[in-house]
Amino acid sequence: MDDEHRKRIEKNMDRIIRMTNFEQLANACVEIGLLTPVMLQNVKRLPDTDKIGKTEEEMQTERHKRLLKKITKRGPDAFQTFCRICADLHYDTVLGILVNNDRYVSIHNNKINIAAATIPPSQEYVDRTNHSTTNNSNNNNEDSRRSSISNADDDDDDENIDGAYQQIDRRRSSTKPLNSINVLEEYTGEIRPKVLHTVRKAKKIHKHPSLDTYPMQTKENRGVFFMVNIINFPEEHHRRDGADEDAHSLLHVFKELGFKLFSYTNLSYDDFFKILDELLKSDYTKNTECFVMALMTHGNMDDGVQRITFTDGSVVKVKDIEEYFNHHVCGNLVNKPKICLFPFCRGDLQERGFYDNKIQTDSITFNTPKMKNIPNLSDFIVCYATSEGFKAHRDPDNGSWYIQNFVMNMAEHAHDTSFEDILKKIQADTLKLRTMEGTLQTASYVNKGFNKALYFNPGVWEK
Repeated sequence: MDDEHRKRIEKNMDRIIRMTNFEQLANACVEIGLLTPVMLQNVKRLPDTDKIGKTEEEMQTERHKRLLKKITKRGPDAFQTFCRICADLHYDTVLGILVNNDRYVSIHNNKINIAAATIPPSQEYVDRTNHSTTNNSNNNNEDSRRSSISNADDDDDDENIDGAYQQIDRRRSSTKPLNSINVLEEYTGEIRPKVLHTVRKAKKIHKHPSLDTYPMQTKENRGVFFMVNIINFPEEHHRRDGADEDAHSLLHVFKELGFKLFSYTNLSYDDFFKILDELLKSDYTKNTECFVMALMTHGNMDDGVQRITFTDGSVVKVKDIEEYFNHHVCGNLVNKPKICLFPFCRGDLQERGFYDNKIQTDSITFNTPKMKNIPNLSDFIVCYATSEGFKAHRDPDNGSWYIQNFVMNMAEHAHDTSFEDILKKIQADTLKLRTMEGTLQTASYVNKGFNKALYFNPGVWEK
């Protein structure tokens, strides 16, 4: 193990000890061949001098330290193997600590060669490491899996914020079963928001007086609403309380807008992209006039790159999601309005603004007439709950500031107001809110070739 990786483990040893189970980790090291059974016995056997005056808990902590120190001496591949063990045991926070200085290293893209370690299949491996003992009769078989592990030194004995926790860019799904639907089907379940915002009906099909207008005039194919709500995470205290209320509110308003609904909760990385890909290639999007995706989860910004977290702890760059809407990938939605709602944090900063006493409580052109310029991505709007670098707020009882303002304004104004003008109203209303500590948030949106006006025209159609 190189000095940088060894120092990283030693520097964070106390944190790693608190976040891992000694027996599970120790047996995993033997199972994968990072340690031999004899080495593990030596780790557990404390000298009498180390036992004097110590409780059993303190002695177990000492064994934990000895285990981690032993791992740092197990050769050039020991760090990668240790990372793989943490990944398979779902020690996601520890994994984030280990690769922190590598800036969200991806197991998938092999920037760190964790996947190169020769180990048994993940589910079988995790099942075995959950047992407290290892069958010594397998020692001869273990030897063949230790060829990449050096035998050197064998004789050595927050509040409700939709932000991100210690995480890494991982394109792998949990080996644990997920309690969520993971097939493409329309949502027909119960919709019961606490506050019922009735969508006002339009009196006509609207067109902008000076801009082109997206066609929104059919009854059966008005729009597709795809919602993914990540509530649970590997660590219980990261649960997004109040997110259910946002989900019910959004489903209600888009149902009244005439959209087909697709709703999913607690998806893994793999399940999310599987369903998204299938939906974007389906007849639903081929025939639709508009597509809206709401992705509600924890998020954070790292070196200017927005990342979000799935229920299995996997992390992905938002730009990797946006690429699914590029025209050469998603032909079904070319020239159609595409809207993404991203109400997650975009950093760790708390926005405080300032108090104004006057505000009360309340080039060159080319002559190519036969060619049509089509960018890779157009007709696309990304709606953010907050500005880059800042946190987004969520009430654990009533839902998030941004989504609740979004629903309220859509219900009130979608009958006669263009979508971008509604967004400005949403941003203004969100900015009026403050926490007891005086923090606020500034909503924003990014227009990517969304050059026509969009009217939802709820309740009216021409065909």
